[in-house]
Amino acid sequence: MNTALRVKQKIEQIREHQLIEARMVLEREKQELLALKEKKNDIKQVMERELQRPLKAAELMLYESIMNALNERVKNQESKVKCAIEKSKEITELYLAARRERQVMEKLKEKKYANYLIELNREEQKILDDIASLAYIRRGGEE
Repeated sequence: MNTALRVKQKIEQIREHQLIEARMVLEREKQELLALKEKKNDIKQVMERELQRPLKAAELMLYESIMNALNERVKNQESKVKCAIEKSKEITELYLAARRERQVMEKLKEKKYANYLIELNREEQKILDDIASLAYIRRGGEE
C-alpha cells in the first residue's frame, strides 16, 4: 500500500511541476503578445505623426510593410497563446486526476489502518476476556 501511495504521490509531483512549467510558458507567451501589441501601438503613433508631414511613397510602403509584419507576428503570437492555454488546461486536468488518485489511495490507506486498529482492539478485548474468565475460574467460580 505504501509503495502504491508513493508512486501516486510522485506522479502528482511530476504533474504539478508540469503544470507550473505550462503556466510559466503561458505567462511568457502572454507577455510576448503584450509587448508586440505595445510595439504595434508605438509604431502606429509614429506613423500618425509622420503622416502630418509630406511623405514619399517609399516611406509609406516601409511603414505599411512594418505594420503588416507586426500584424502577422501578433497573429502568430495569439496562436501561440491559444496553444499554451490549451496545454495548460490539459495539464491541469492531468494534475487534478493525479491528485484525486493520490487522495483515494490515502483514504484507502486510512480506512485499512482504521480497520486494523478495530481488529487489534477486538483481539485485545478477547484476550482480556479470556484472562478475566481464567481468573474467575481460578478463584473458584462465584464469589
